[in-house]
Amino acid sequence: MGGDTQADKKIGLNLGKIKKRKKMRKTGIIICFLVLMLHIFGCATTGFLMAKPKVTMFGNAYPPKSEDATIDIYMTNKPTQEYVEFARITVGDTNDKWCLEQITKKAREIGADAVIIIGKAGSYGVGVPIGYSAYVVSEEYGMTAIAIKYKQ
Repeated sequence: MGGDTQADKKIGLNLGKIKKRKKMRKTGIIICFLVLMLHIFGCATTGFLMAKPKVTMFGNAYPPKSEDATIDIYMTNKPTQEYVEFARITVGDTNDKWCLEQITKKAREIGADAVIIIGKAGSYGVGVPIGYSAYVVSEEYGMTAIAIKYKQ
């Protein structure tokens, strides 16, 4: 009755390790859940950002078009008629509809006949280490387009 034997101490140590592992696993699950919730609810567009377009000119400038002028938009196919690329327009908002509206508005201002959407403007992400691996969540945002002028 005097004291714990070596076997009792060893069992006690193993139980301590098991409890610690369960606690770490539970913490990892909670962190994953929080990151997932942040990703789902934190990335919703509130309309607050409303990013403005950035234009990089690499050709001649053209006279602006009227506000009601039609701008052709190409995403999967390029125009069949000949054209000249003269600017890149980038909008870094999370709302694609807003980005497209801003791109076409800026295209009118710089005198473009059409734009070719070439991809997203950027991406962001977060990674959470879990044991010997990591859980990574990333999201692309914005829109980038090339402004073109048809050859007559």
